[in-house]
Amino acid sequence: MMTLIERASALARDLRDAQVDHNEAQKALAYLRINRDGQAYFAYLQAIVQNGRVVIRSNQTIGYYRDLLELSRRHLRNLPPEDMTATLAWAIRLLRYYEKVPEAERQGLDIPLAVAPSAPQGDAARTSAGSVRSPEQSAASGESSEARHDPARAPTDSTASPGQPATSRASSIHQKIPQKGDVFRGKVLEVGEKAVVIQVEDFDAEQVVGVMRAETIAGNDTSRYQEGNDARVEVIDVRKKGARTILELKPAPRKK
Repeated sequence: MMTLIERASALARDLRDAQVDHNEAQKALAYLRINRDGQAYFAYLQAIVQNGRVVIRSNQTIGYYRDLLELSRRHLRNLPPEDMTATLAWAIRLLRYYEKVPEAERQGLDIPLAVAPSAPQGDAARTSAGSVRSPEQSAASGESSEARHDPARAPTDSTASPGQPATSRASSIHQKIPQKGDVFRGKVLEVGEKAVVIQVEDFDAEQVVGVMRAETIAGNDTSRYQEGNDARVEVIDVRKKGARTILELKPAPRKK
């Protein structure tokens, strides 16, 4: 039976071969994170493929979602929502890596690996080239984005930064995360009926993400927000899900 990371690697290679834009895949991932429902995820992709031309004029973009739907059915069907989310998140990371690193430089570095993205912290996959960890574990250790994008070069905590303990690096990262009561501006990544996903500056969405639920918005009207625009928000709670930090948000009060 394939591990989740092997499944994610196969999905990433198929996405690369189909030339799916990782930005569009990231939007689908955001929808899956909000709804936590595999059937809703497939229905979302199907709706875009069938009716997307109402709001999406680019045939190429519709094609991305058509390929993503087909490949998701191939690789993600029958997975529980958390495993589906972890697998798609890791596949998108690998897809970005494939886009940045020429194929000739990747020889000998590709999967198969032996650990799933949702594996308990402390587990590691070993290849002849080095150590590989999940996106959540990489984020928790404070690795650079370059190291996280290269699955064969992700350093262990003990080698992440010469002369600086991993614990102090993790602490410095934690201090940058907005805390309860903080107000900040973030880019709107995804708008759904139930919530709005907000980017937290300087953090990848797999590491730290903000979620503003409909009930915190006047009239439960999430359509007031548009993808790509900035939103001024206030942190009302901070919680952890695995190694990922999720900021619960509400619209920030207007400045006096």
